[in-house]
Amino acid sequence: MGLDLARTFVIENEWYWRFNENATSLTVEAAVRDFVAPLLRLLKGRVAAAETRLVDGGFELVLDEQVTPIALAAQTSDRPAINHLVGDLNRALSLTKLGLAFALVVPKRYELRGALLTEEELAALSGDAVLLVPSSRPSWKAIAIPPVS
Repeated sequence: MGLDLARTFVIENEWYWRFNENATSLTVEAAVRDFVAPLLRLLKGRVAAAETRLVDGGFELVLDEQVTPIALAAQTSDRPAINHLVGDLNRALSLTKLGLAFALVVPKRYELRGALLTEEELAALSGDAVLLVPSSRPSWKAIAIPPVS
């Protein structure tokens, strides 16, 4: 399956290395700036309202009239924290009933992109090396994500 690059955005290459080197650099501000804000730009025109509001320990994602509180996985490396963030973003997207999901993909070696996919496209990519998060890879599924307090 070829990815429609019009429904993707480039994520700073440094994040690719942070995932693989078990860095612990993800902050709420970085999550909103590098992942959520570009995703909201992709959603422009598909939802009536799309914004974030910083709150203590995380942020609220507003899509249409749905408000989803999101807190980052505390005291963990970037890989499980991003895995958790993508899951929360997809939970919020599911409430919109658009049939869309967010994923992190690697269409070319070391090129990291955020992608807005249909649920069918996401399912078709399951097990494909291009799909980084959410992943069906055993190494990613085995990540223990601490509960958000």
